[in-house]
Amino acid sequence: MATHKENDTIKFIECPVCRRCIEAPRTDISSGEWASELPQNKLILAMSLEQDENKNCMICKRQEKTVPAKHWCKACMEAICEDCKSLHRAVQSLQNHKILSISDIKKLNSEVEVEESCLLHKGKILDVFCHDHQELCCSICLVKQHKLCKNLDTVEDMALGIDRDNIQNIASKYICLEKRLEDMLLENLNKVAKLNSRKQEICMKTEEKVKEIRSLLDGAHAQWLKRFEQNHADSTGNIEIASDELKRFSTTVHEAIIILQSMLNSGSSKQLFITNYRLQNQISDYITRLKSLDIWNFSEDYMQHNSDFLSQISNGKEFEDVALSKVQSRIVERISQMSAPKITDKDNILQRRKRMSQMDWMKVEFKKLSEINELSETVCYGLFIHDTRIILSLANPPSLKIYDISKSTGECVHTEKCQDKPYGLCHTGLCLNELYVSFKNFINHYRIEVAETTKITKLRTIHLEEPMLAISCGPTSVFAANDSKRMICSLDFCIIHSSAYTSDGKVPFVCSSLISDNHCFIRDGMVIVVDQNNKEIFKSAQDGYPRGLAFDSQDNILVCFHTTTKLKQLKREERESRDIVLTDMTDTYNITLHPAGDKILVLDYERKCVVYQIC
Repeated sequence: MATHKENDTIKFIECPVCRRCIEAPRTDISSGEWASELPQNKLILAMSLEQDENKNCMICKRQEKTVPAKHWCKACMEAICEDCKSLHRAVQSLQNHKILSISDIKKLNSEVEVEESCLLHKGKILDVFCHDHQELCCSICLVKQHKLCKNLDTVEDMALGIDRDNIQNIASKYICLEKRLEDMLLENLNKVAKLNSRKQEICMKTEEKVKEIRSLLDGAHAQWLKRFEQNHADSTGNIEIASDELKRFSTTVHEAIIILQSMLNSGSSKQLFITNYRLQNQISDYITRLKSLDIWNFSEDYMQHNSDFLSQISNGKEFEDVALSKVQSRIVERISQMSAPKITDKDNILQRRKRMSQMDWMKVEFKKLSEINELSETVCYGLFIHDTRIILSLANPPSLKIYDISKSTGECVHTEKCQDKPYGLCHTGLCLNELYVSFKNFINHYRIEVAETTKITKLRTIHLEEPMLAISCGPTSVFAANDSKRMICSLDFCIIHSSAYTSDGKVPFVCSSLISDNHCFIRDGMVIVVDQNNKEIFKSAQDGYPRGLAFDSQDNILVCFHTTTKLKQLKREERESRDIVLTDMTDTYNITLHPAGDKILVLDYERKCVVYQIC
């Protein structure tokens, strides 16, 4: 194959046998012309004399004549006839050609000349050997490339001193080399055969392993799908069961509507009262039954955390199950909030709150009901969960403690251990026995049943966008704070507004109004009130070190102060205020109002808690 040298100007070709590079006679020569001018291998041509094409004169053949060949011209490397032999003798340039009789094949083969024509100069014989360059040269090579060389000999002179025994040894080595090459070729053939055999063996084994893996994958997939289908059926089935319960309850409510409408249209006041009483008891009992059913833990979403099935099948022989996230439904809670309170509940929260709002809160007095003075540490947050029960959050050990305050000395009746440290507490609405507890990065929603024994049930967990320590729930929004930020949130703790904040004490203190959507906090010794849109509507600077605070039933603000036994009461949107001295306190720390507004819980920094009746 023709190619170019590095300077990309000279063409050359490599001999496929010896790999010698032969340059083109000129740069503009075509491939066909160059091929016709390449030197011929005389040995090969001599060995082919017995072929049919060499039985006729080649010179005559080119003239489209068929004349039997009688001779062989070693220079022309062609078979010629008698007339063409005469032509060689007549033409001066052909007179030096050696011509042999073609009939003496054996003699011709034995006397084949090994010297080749010059590869670069057609028609020129290699007749000089240059010792300086170790090259055979023709007369043109000698003039062009070796005219300065001094160590030159003719080929004939070199041939006189040839050592035939040495050549015989070389020939023997070539024979050994040929045998070794044959052995190498045979060895390579055996290697190819072995590789082919091993390839087939490995491919078969690999196919078997792939089939085994497919079988494992198919089996694991089938088992995974079976488990997933079962979990899905359980999840949707539970929702369907809950839906059936809601449909039946809806039927009951619809019947109650019809009966009440009938009584309103044609019944007497007595009949209306009795019917309403019975229907409300019926609805209340139905809601109680719904709460008791263990069907409200709904599946929320499916999550596939790891889909590297190949790794799973390698390690555990089965696929990892799809994770199922669940959330405690608030359906029953919302139903409870929408249902009417029982008429016979004379001390219900709304009625009591209404009665307390009609009092002049700037003149109310505080009557001690119960005292707890055996706390193991300073308690930051407390809450009413019943008329005779309060709950406190303790950091060490992390726990929620419930105290009975029906007597003058409060008694711990239940301790709920917590895995994380609890902080702020607040009600979920008007239900005293349902509350939120902050664990900094999440909120737990609990229901507390107060009877002969106390039972705390976690209804759900709410994960927070931001850490929350203090929390307080108003009618339509939640107020919360941590060490660096205060937040106004929706009722499901999604942040609506947030502002920079620095707690002035050990923990932040915030409060929310029970009758409006105002929120209150302490900043740089000032009591500040904002609305649900985070708009500042009230601000009052205080002497001393204000800490815990609470709205009363008329949206006045009660504030605790460091190292004092008093509370300060700030009148809503006015500059009027008064001090309330609590003789049973040492260092007022935080304060919480009963949702009905008729009791108050005051925490003392000296590990004490006192409950007061408002009168």
